[in-house]
Formats: sequence, C-alpha cells, structure tokens
Amino acid sequence: MARCALLVATRTAIFLALRAIAIMSVGFYGPRPPTRGLQCDRPSFTKILPAGATVEKVAVVWEGGSYGEGAANIAYPTNPTDLPALCAVTVRVRSSSTSSYRFGLFLPNEWNSRFLVVGNGGFAGGVNWLDMAAGPRYGMASLSTDTGHSSTSTDTAWARNQPEKKTDWGWRAIHGSTVLGKKLVRAYYRGTPLTYSYYSGCSTGGRQGLKELQRFPDSFDGALIGAPAWWTSHLNNYVTQVGQYNLPVTDPKRLATADVAFLAKEITRQCDGVDGVHDGIVSSPELCPLNLTRLLCDGGGTSSGSHPGCLTAAQISTAHNVYNDWWSHSTTTKPFPPTLLHPGLTPGSEQQWHMLLNGTEPSPFGVGYARDFLFDNATSWDWHTFEGERAIAGGKVVLYHGLADGLVPTKGSEVFYNRTVAALSSSLSGGGGGGGDVGDFLSMFLVPGMQHCWGTAVGAPWNFAGAFQAGAMGSGVWSVPAFEDAEHDAMMALVGWVEEGRAVERIVATAWRSSKDPSSGVKRQRPLCAWPRKAVWDGEGDVDVAGRVGKGIIASSTGLLLKTLGLRVSCIKIDPYVSVDAGLMAPAEHGECFVLCSGGEVDLDLGNYERYLSVRLTSEHNITTGKVYLNVIEKERRGDYLGRTVQIVPHVTDSIKDWIKRVSQIPVDGSSETPDVCIIELGGTIGDIESVLRHEAGAGNFMNIHVSYVPTVHGEQKTKPTQHAVKSIRSYGLIPDIVACRCETPLAEPTIAKLALHCQLESDQILVVRDMPTIYQVPLLLSEQKLIPQLRTTLALDQITVAPAMATQGLELWDLWKSVVTPTYQEELKIALVGKYITCQDAYASVVKALEHSAMRIRRKLNLMWIDSGDLEPTTKGGAAQAKYHKAWHDISTASGIIVPGGFGHRGTEGMMRVSKWARENEIPFLGVCLGFQAAAIQFARDLCDMPEATSEEFDAQAKDRVVVYMPELDRQNMGGTMRLGLRKTIFQQDSEWSRARALYGGVEVIEERHRHRYEINPQLVEQLEKAGLQFVGKDETGERMEVFELRDHPYFVGTQFHAEYQSQVLNPSRPYLGFVAASAGCLDEVLKQQPVEPFKFATVLNGAK
Repeated sequence: MARCALLVATRTAIFLALRAIAIMSVGFYGPRPPTRGLQCDRPSFTKILPAGATVEKVAVVWEGGSYGEGAANIAYPTNPTDLPALCAVTVRVRSSSTSSYRFGLFLPNEWNSRFLVVGNGGFAGGVNWLDMAAGPRYGMASLSTDTGHSSTSTDTAWARNQPEKKTDWGWRAIHGSTVLGKKLVRAYYRGTPLTYSYYSGCSTGGRQGLKELQRFPDSFDGALIGAPAWWTSHLNNYVTQVGQYNLPVTDPKRLATADVAFLAKEITRQCDGVDGVHDGIVSSPELCPLNLTRLLCDGGGTSSGSHPGCLTAAQISTAHNVYNDWWSHSTTTKPFPPTLLHPGLTPGSEQQWHMLLNGTEPSPFGVGYARDFLFDNATSWDWHTFEGERAIAGGKVVLYHGLADGLVPTKGSEVFYNRTVAALSSSLSGGGGGGGDVGDFLSMFLVPGMQHCWGTAVGAPWNFAGAFQAGAMGSGVWSVPAFEDAEHDAMMALVGWVEEGRAVERIVATAWRSSKDPSSGVKRQRPLCAWPRKAVWDGEGDVDVAGRVGKGIIASSTGLLLKTLGLRVSCIKIDPYVSVDAGLMAPAEHGECFVLCSGGEVDLDLGNYERYLSVRLTSEHNITTGKVYLNVIEKERRGDYLGRTVQIVPHVTDSIKDWIKRVSQIPVDGSSETPDVCIIELGGTIGDIESVLRHEAGAGNFMNIHVSYVPTVHGEQKTKPTQHAVKSIRSYGLIPDIVACRCETPLAEPTIAKLALHCQLESDQILVVRDMPTIYQVPLLLSEQKLIPQLRTTLALDQITVAPAMATQGLELWDLWKSVVTPTYQEELKIALVGKYITCQDAYASVVKALEHSAMRIRRKLNLMWIDSGDLEPTTKGGAAQAKYHKAWHDISTASGIIVPGGFGHRGTEGMMRVSKWARENEIPFLGVCLGFQAAAIQFARDLCDMPEATSEEFDAQAKDRVVVYMPELDRQNMGGTMRLGLRKTIFQQDSEWSRARALYGGVEVIEERHRHRYEINPQLVEQLEKAGLQFVGKDETGERMEVFELRDHPYFVGTQFHAEYQSQVLNPSRPYLGFVAASAGCLDEVLKQQPVEPFKFATVLNGAK
C-alpha cells in the first residue's frame, strides 16, 4: 500500500481524517448469519430443482471477491467486485421445446431474510450480475435472469420467428426465475424464513417489474421502477416515428448533432429559471412556454450544421414534432376524436436525442421491434394490453423517471400514473367500496436533469440507488456512496414503506463533482418530492446542500480550544482535486475562492481557520493534488531526480511529506515563533489516491480526529456508517483517537456505547457534535465534552512551555468568545444580499460570515434575504419570470440594508445597478463590494453625470463612457493568478475626516485590505464623478486607483474595491461590514466610537512564503 505523507509539525501534529459517511459493506436493518439448509455446491442445489431445470455453476465467493461471466456475457460484461462473502449459483430452466432461460443467484453468508430481483435493459439478454451485487450488500439474496437469450440491448434478431423466446422476454423468464429463485433461497437458508421480496429495474427492467406485478401480484412486496417502457408497442413504434421526423439525412428538415446542441442551449436559456433557480437544470418543463421562433434564421437562411447560429423553419418543425405528443387521426366518416399513441419528449431532454435522431434509420429499439416482434406475428403475449387497475396490485411501487430522458419520454410515466388513478377511481365507483388512494401503493418521482435511468448532462443530482446507477459508477459501488440511508437510497426507502408503513414522500438525489466518481465529492444534493408535488427552493440556505458534515468548523473549533491554552496554532488543508488552486473554479459550483494576504487563491476552509484563530495563512497551507504533481514535474524537468524513474511512491508521497514538514513551521500569528500545533484537514473520501496518508509521526506527536455523520432514520440513530468508516480508515493505517459524530440531535447513551464498542474506543472518545444555534458555539460544545484534557494527554501538551503572557491571552480569548457567541439575540435585522451566484451560497461564504460577525457585535439576529440580481431586471416574459421580478423588488423594499458583493461577467449587473439606485434615492444603507462597488458607480454616472450609456469595459469594450476599465498592467491572456490580488494599502484622502468609512477604522490614514479584481474605476472620470457627489475617500498609494467611495449626505452609502470580508473575524468584525450592519440597525453612531485598527504584524517566514 502506498505511503503518501508524513504528518509532522514542529512539536505536534493533529490529523483530521475527514469523511462525510463511510460505505457500509453489509445489509441494513441487521443482517445476521442464517441457518444453512444447503451447502454451496452443485449436488445440494441439483437435488431440489424441478424437472427441466439444471444447475450450470455453483461457486463460493470470499469477502472482497468478484464474480460474473465477463466478456462471455455480452449484455453485462462487467463483473461486480468487492463482494461480501456469498454463494453464487447459475441455473438454466427449459421453458418450452424451443426455448430456455437462465438466472443467477447471489446468496450472502449474512442474510436479512429479504430477496431482491433485478431487471434488464432494452432487449438485452444476460444475467445482470452487476446490479445483482447490490442485494448482498444490502444483506439480501438477489437474482437476475437473462430473459431467455444472449444479446446486447439493441439486438432483436433473436426474436424473429421465435414466439417462445418472445414470451420468455415478455414475462415468463422473470416470473419463472422469481418463483424458483425463492424456492432455492428458502432451501438454502432453511430455518430462517424469507420475509420480504423486492424488485428493482429501469427501462425494460421497469416494464418487467410492472408486468410481473400485474400478472402475479404476490411476487413482490415492493418494487423500485425506473423509466418503465411499459407501453411497449406504442413506445417502440413511437421511437420509429420520431426517427422518421429527422430522415432522410439529406432532408432540409434534419437536425444534425450540432443543431440539437444549439437547440439544447436555447431550451436551457428559456426554461432554466422557471422553477426559481438558475442552475442550468430544466426542473419544470411543463411550466416553460417554448418559443422556438427565436432560433429562426433571418431571411430564410439555412443552418450551418456543424456550427449553427440559427434553425430553419423546417428544422424548428422537426423539433416541435419531437416535443409534441403523437396522436392518431381517424380517416373514417365519423368524427372520432384523436387518440394518444404516445407522449413526446420533454424540454431539457435534448442532450440525449442522439439515441433517437442520429443515423440513417430510426433507432434499433423501434426498427428491431417492428421487424422482429410485430411483422412475424408469432407472439403468444398480447403486447398491446396493459391493465392499469391491476398493474401494481401486489405491493408498493416507487416509480421514478428522469425529466431529461431522451429515450423513454417522461410523460409516459405521467400517463401511467394518471391511468392508474383513473382505474382505481373506476373500481371504487363500481361498488368496490373502501377509501383507497393511489398514494397507498404508488409513489412517483420525476427527477430534474436526469437522463435515461441514470446520469446527467447538466450536473443535476441523479444518484439515489436506482437500477444501473451504482454500476455506472464502478464495479464495487452500491447504494449512494457515503449516504447509505433511507433518505438518500430509494431502495432503503421502499423497504421502510413496505415493512414499517412509512410512505416514500421524499428522496434526496446526489450529484458528484466528477459525474460518475463519488470519490470526487458531492457537487449538489436536492430533495425530490412525490409527484404531483414538486420540491421548490424557499430561498433559504444553500439550494445544493442537504445535510453535509462541517469538517472545517470542527477543525477550526479544535484549533480555538488549543489557542485558549496559550498555544500557537497553524492549519493546513489538503484537497484531492487536481486544480492547482481555487482561483479558476466556478463559484456557483465550488463556492468561494478565499484570498490570502499574499494573494493566494485557496479553498474557503482556510477562511474558517483565519476567522476562528486570528492567523494569517499562506497559499502553501492549501495543498492540492495539482500543486503536488506540478511540484514533482518541475523537479523532474530540472533534473532533481538525477534520471531516476519518477513514480507515485516515493516521489509524490515524499513531496507531500516534505511540504507538510516545511509549511507546518511557518509562523502565522504575527510573531516569529513557529507553531506548537498544526491541524491538518484532509478533504475528499477514504480511498482517494490523492488523500491516502499514513501516520508516521510517533507517540505524543500525533492525534487523529475522525469526523463521521450519524444519521437518524425514522427515529433510529444508525451507527453502521461510522463503524465502517472507522474500519476503512484503519485499513489505511490511521487509528482514530477520537470520533466526532455529526448529528442533528444529541446521541443516546446506548448509541454512544455501541459506537465506542465497535470502533474500539472508550465512550469519552466519542464526541457528539450536534446541530447548534450557531456554528460559533461548536467550540463550547467540544469543551463541554472534555476535548481539551484528551488533547493534553494524547499530544503531551504539558511538555510544551507556554509563556505566562500567552496563557493569559488564551484565558481572555476564551472568556471573550463565550460572551460574544453564547447570547441568543431576538431583535431581527433584515438584510438583502443581491448577487449573481445565490444558487450556491458558499460563493459568498466570507460575506455571510462578516455579516454574522457584525450582527453579533451589535446584538442583532441576522435575517438574510438572498436575491438573484437578474430577477431585479425588467422582463417581457410572463408567468414565473414576472412573479420573480415582483417578489425580488418586494423583498428589496422590506430590507433594512442592501449589500451587493463581488462577481464577474455581465449577467445580472443591470439588476445590481438598479438596486444601488434604489438604495441611493431612498436612503437605504448600502454596501457595494468589488463588482458591487463598480456597478453602483456606473449607475451613479448614468443618473447624475449625463452618461446614460455608462458601462464597464468588462461588459462592452467599445463603449464610449467606460466608467470601469481593465487595469493596464494585467495579463489579458492568462486567467489563473493574474488579477490584482492580496493585501494592498488604501490611503484615506485629505479632507475625508467626515467619512464614516474612515471613522470605522478609527480615523487612521492608512489601512490594508485584500483585493481580487481585474477592473477598476476609470481614473479619467473620477473628477466628474466626484463633482456630482460620489466621493472617493480612499485611494491607493499612487492616487490613481479608487478604493473606497462614499456619499456624504446619505445614512450609509459605501463601496469598496477591496474585499473587507476576507479579514473579518468572530471577535473583530470587518469595519465596512460592521458600519453597514450598524447603519441598517440604526446604531451607527455607537459603533463609530471604535479604536484605531492595529495592522497585523507579519514575521519573516521561511522560504519566502508570505
């Protein structure tokens, strides 16, 4: 196993190996070793098989092993890996004189009395071993059938003139395998009853499950059904029809691949925001009034095909045909109304249209069905019949369908749901009586942005343990990695509904930063609501967060407790991503890029460290895989390795170790003293090659605090995730000294005792980090649970000499911290935050923290309203767009103060300008930061400087009145690290003694704040702006670069080019923010009595790092 780092600080290191939730490797709800009735061998199974059935293979699979048929299984060639210990059985059953089918069984050593059958996809013929593997990992026995043939999902040749094989594929193989499979399970686990049976399948697999429940209601107690191809004859003929819309290839109406991509962008533009969230995901296609005429080529022009800039009228007609439902139109003399043949595809599905529109003939799903199933007219199953009222008579069904499905139209599932409701209503009105409701047995979820069965092209959450989803992420993956609970896993939710009566009304879907790689970390999580209800963001909290672990807060809180002992503390954050730094990461995806005094652009967690610990870190305190690889490659290019072969071990691992040793010694508290303790937060998940570190520091120099989430599922606190997290981390050589358990409510004593027992720890080594009224109270919570004595003992802190002055400072720090964070404030202060990236509130992490620090200082309860600046811009659209526009301005009108933070790009800036005008003219306290500073200046020029077309060079490089221009000294070609970054001086100008901004800094002449920008106020227009009343009270040393503006006769109208929020601390709020919050609360005069700001003293540091 590779060694990746030596974790050593000058005297002591604390290592935080952090993970949200570990992967469980066995079943949930208590799997147990069953009583065996059979041995795992061929003779044992042969003797109980009925006539016509034979055993093909029996194999013992050891824990961690793999099983399957590999390339011989052309439908499912990938074998599952990392299996629990089990017995694998393959059986062939003769179904007629001309046909037979096979099925495979997984019989786990630890069985929880449940049975799972998994379905197939398309026309595929093969045992689906990969999806079967989920069963044993849940603790279930599992089964899959090959449906009576061997083929890929699009191959239908096997069906031609083979009526018995069609019957096997249609229903007989799944039914016969289920019946015989149950018999074998009962015999194998003789003495332990089979209590519940479940099904999981998508597409054709969804149709298989519904058909089995229709014909044989007792087969399954519950079924998880995805994108069911239930209306088989209609669907496959519809597929052919859609293909014909786009043929022949030479027809002017044809939509080429590039045309469809162009169309997809326009659909996203028109439909993205109708749900109230601009995230690139079409979540409410039914509310989107499509207007494809906007794509029409001017003057009857033609699309260019490979690089289209428009579509012809004929191409737009093709697109409408794909979106529209398919109807039959009677040609008889009677006025028969049209009949729905099949619903069309939904807006947002365009990224998957290639499955139906590409090629020289329609999709093989449609053509093959017509050719090999219909025209030989030899099937014994009436494919055209679907009995809605009987379809799910046997058990509970959780049905799901991606709204971006480009193969099986989503609206088909809506038709199924509505026909089920109609059939049920008809049954009840026909005298059946009872008060039945479709919700008693059917729960349907439409998944925004998810394509056919799994995956997304727009970063939408799609993973909730549906069929094929785990296999798409890897052969050893199951459930929702790190979220194996009934809230995130639809199969677990279904079990809770069947066995405990908890209806499935909500499921949380997960998306990963790298689409199919859970180790890349969570990109976003969002709830799905049972149809026809829909999850709608209420504007509060992060739209993409559904309960994550506050790893950085626990690390920062631990560091604060160490500082109260008088120790000097440093922090390092290790991130697994390959980006060199956070500078080019999209804020709407990654969150805020935190800027250091040196100008380093780093992970936002370093902001937490600085805010809690009052330290100043360097860019080297944020280690990324990209930095490490870049360092090694540069050494190799210089010849530092003397021609040796450069490898992960030892060169990359040694680089990480050397980096930690060196950076842990850099003074960070303004003194020249090296830190006593270095806290290292390890990001990512256990098993990342970038993050596998081994503890080599030695006794008394190392402490491992492992953070894990303890979910509460239907009132029961689940310890399995944490148990397996600890097991996994131990396998990498890291033995936890403390397990910090994140949870919503306090853990019960039995839960703590169970965790201690299974994690091989004492009860006092289990810390309960429950939700607190504010994150700033987490240090108090850790202190109450005696973390400090454990730190003293494990790290031999008593051997470190602490100066009396430092000890006194530590005690004073603790007293002050408690006095500030403990009170609960009742008087509310409503602040409007107007920004571009509100769908990811982490993009404004430091802004929010600075507002919180300031609100605590003036003893107010902060009520933050998040407003998308684009919603403040006039719109000609109706419906939802108008509603958002009016709501946004209503919220603005009720706010006590308005803040416009930074950002990049033109989108939403007109809204920023308009809101600055509102605040200026209505005397509402206003703070503009960076882009907000520039937008307010532009609007001022438009209104009061006779420059109605004033703008920024960033928005229009050719404009006449460019109030904001590109800084001439910057690199216009390269983006990374080329802005004006880091700590810079601001000089308050002569005759600015009246300035509230200056008074907030104690009246000093020179201040230092951090910057991150490429554009600045045009120095040629400053005089004109100042004559109109916009006073630039703060400038840089040259007097040419504007840093602070202020209106003299306004309660508080201030803009800063710098980002003052980056230096805000819990006990020392940012001065511009404090003034803004105080003015909004009407108590600015009291706050203006601040003492002058003392500059942070930087010590000379090693290797030139600052």
